[in-house]
Amino acid sequence: MSTPPSISTATPNRGVSSFTLKVVAIVGMTLNHFCYIFFPYLPTEALCVLFGFGGLTFPIMAFLLVEGYHHTSNIKRYASRLFVFALVSQVPYGLFLAPTTLNVLFTLLIGLGILYLYDTMESRAGFWLVAASLTAVSALCDWGILGPLMILMMRVIPDRRQRVILPLLLPILGDGLPALSNYLAAFDLELLPPVLYPLLGCTATIPLLLAYNGSRGRPMKWLFYAYYPAHILVLGLAKGLLLNDWTLGF
Repeated sequence: MSTPPSISTATPNRGVSSFTLKVVAIVGMTLNHFCYIFFPYLPTEALCVLFGFGGLTFPIMAFLLVEGYHHTSNIKRYASRLFVFALVSQVPYGLFLAPTTLNVLFTLLIGLGILYLYDTMESRAGFWLVAASLTAVSALCDWGILGPLMILMMRVIPDRRQRVILPLLLPILGDGLPALSNYLAAFDLELLPPVLYPLLGCTATIPLLLAYNGSRGRPMKWLFYAYYPAHILVLGLAKGLLLNDWTLGF
C-alpha cells in the first residue's frame, strides 16, 4: 500500500492538533443532534446557531479519517473498530434520529474502504467501478454520496491547501446554494437554518483544517468513537423522559 501524504499545512509548533479537531467535532455533533432531536421545541434563532455550528462536524470527521488512514499500522483493525461502533450506533441513531438511514460511521467506513482500494487495486478502471458502486451505496447513509467523494478528494488531490478547500466546496455549493436560493425566494426565517449548515459551518471548517499541524495532541481514540452513540442515546432519552415525547424531532 502506498503511503498517502499528510494533509497538514501548518508547522508542528503552531496550529491545532487532532485532539482539538475532535473536541470541535464532538461539540458540533452534539449541538447538531440536539437540534434535530429537540427541533419542535426550539425557536428558529436557536436552530440557526445549532445548525450553523453543526456544519463543522462531518468535514472534520472525514479529514480525521484520512489522517487516521495515513497513520494507522493496521487498516483491518481500524476498519473493524469503525464497523463495530457503526453497528452499535445504529440503535440510538435509528430510534431517535433517522430510522431509514444508516449513521455517519457507515459513511466513514465506506470512505475508508475506497481509500484502501485506491492504494491497493492495480486496475484503475476496476477501482473507479468499485468506488462508484460503494459511493452509490452511501446514498443510504448520513451525508449520502458527498461523504465518500469528499474523503477520496482529501486523499488524491496533490496540493495540500486544495485538498482541504475543494472537498468542502461540494457541500458549500451543492447544498448551500440551493438552500440559499429557497430562502431568498421566500424570505422565510424557518428556511435559514439549512442554509447556515453548509454555508457557515462547512465554510468555517476550512481555516480550521488548514491550521492542522499534524500532531496528535491528547489521545481520544476510544472516547471519540464511543461518544457518538452515547450522546444520541442520552439526548433521545432526555427528550422522552423529560418531555414525554418519543417521536422523531425533525
